[in-house]
Amino acid sequence: MPAIIIVDALWGDSGKGKTCAHLARKHDAALAVRAGVGTNAGASVTLDDGTLVKARQFPTGWINSGTRVAVGSGVLVDPAIAAAEIERFGIGDRALIDGRCAVITQAHIDAELADPNLADKIGSTCTGNGHARADFILRRAQQARDIPSLAPYITDVAREVNAVAASGQMVIVEGSQGTMLSLALSGEYPFTTSDNCTTAAAMDDVGLNWRLATDVVMVVKAMPTRVGEGPLPFEMTHAEAVSRGIAEYGVNTGRPRRKAEKLDFEMLAYATMLNGPTQIALTFADHYEPSMRGSRSSSSITSRVASLIRDVEAATGAPVTLLDTGPGLSDIIDLLPAGVAA
Repeated sequence: MPAIIIVDALWGDSGKGKTCAHLARKHDAALAVRAGVGTNAGASVTLDDGTLVKARQFPTGWINSGTRVAVGSGVLVDPAIAAAEIERFGIGDRALIDGRCAVITQAHIDAELADPNLADKIGSTCTGNGHARADFILRRAQQARDIPSLAPYITDVAREVNAVAASGQMVIVEGSQGTMLSLALSGEYPFTTSDNCTTAAAMDDVGLNWRLATDVVMVVKAMPTRVGEGPLPFEMTHAEAVSRGIAEYGVNTGRPRRKAEKLDFEMLAYATMLNGPTQIALTFADHYEPSMRGSRSSSSITSRVASLIRDVEAATGAPVTLLDTGPGLSDIIDLLPAGVAA
């Protein structure tokens, strides 16, 4: 089981960070690698002691003490955010950054904040990622190897991820955002991010040889959400989400997440076609069925959630192996069939 890819089926904010942390702990993963655009997407995990962890640069696999964490060469790096996370999480001895990562500068951030197309029309997080990627494509961006403060962490992450996976040790690749935000694959352009957010894109971001990927865990949020502009099928009002106690807010911006009443199974089938999942992590089951909040046993699965599991499996052709039931890292039910390793 050399490499597991974690990818989001829809618009992000689905619990990929929690899924990464859970799998890192479960398998004592040797390495977790961050894929995706950059620091425009955040992950949050509530530890068992109640501590809320928020990350934007490194994958959450560091929560397992034996897991090294890395940033793939296709991911943009904000040196200030990277340094802050290394210090806050105490991972200086196990953090790696590919020297070829392009760097986000304050000028990139300022340019996005002043761009009405991004700030107003698109609803971008305006964290400098789009402008930094444009400079990278135009071959005028700085790279991580050019930043002195990052020198202790610079390496060839592609070489590292392939060496670890080829040795038979567990590698987890944590994607970011969601399939339906993909720049060149979403039908919702221009309401997208600045790159693709699929299985293949995640592998490309970290330089993983496709022969070493053994599983794709596609994360499916029981009640999808979206931050920013663009379509959201079956959207409920924010007032209704608040009244039902299921309102959510962005990790980076604190903006309310727009929330859907239910899944769009046609979109889920399309995401399946693009990503090829071998397993499904069904998340936020407690929002869909509040009585399941904090459940950790398969015996507690209600008939309504069981029906949803069957519908998701029918749409994706993959088994639901993880069921997320609450904010805590251990609020999860492992449904992996006996004899299956990943």
